[in-house]
Amino acid sequence: MHKNFLVIILIPFFLYGCGYSPIYSENIDKKMNLELVNFIGDREINNAIKNNLQRYIELSDKSKIFIETDTKYTKSAKTKNLAGDTKSYNISSTVTFKVYYGEVEKIFSFTENTTINDIENKLDETTYETNIKRNFAVLFSDNLILQLIKLK
Repeated sequence: MHKNFLVIILIPFFLYGCGYSPIYSENIDKKMNLELVNFIGDREINNAIKNNLQRYIELSDKSKIFIETDTKYTKSAKTKNLAGDTKSYNISSTVTFKVYYGEVEKIFSFTENTTINDIENKLDETTYETNIKRNFAVLFSDNLILQLIKLK
């Protein structure tokens, strides 16, 4: 009993002293002077990208990074049954970011695909599709931030 108690007490002290820290914890300043200029394409994905990028906006005297966004969203039938009813859909989204940083213009393009099964309740299917769009937007904005950190 005392050995177990002693081990439980000592393990956190050893782990605390080993020097572990997450790679992206505080080593990288993710706040940037972003200005979101133009959004073209799917409204839901664009709004989610705007909301995700708001976390990284910092107004400062540093040079501004201007971002233009063009999104494309497609939902197509992947498989059908013998009666011709769609059983699964292929959902694809592509976003192209035009980034202007000083005199430099960079274009970043990201694509995500997924397959969903047909859901009998169309309201549930619409909600599920909206969640997928939001998840795509989070991935796109995180990928953009990583590219902007490399750019700086």
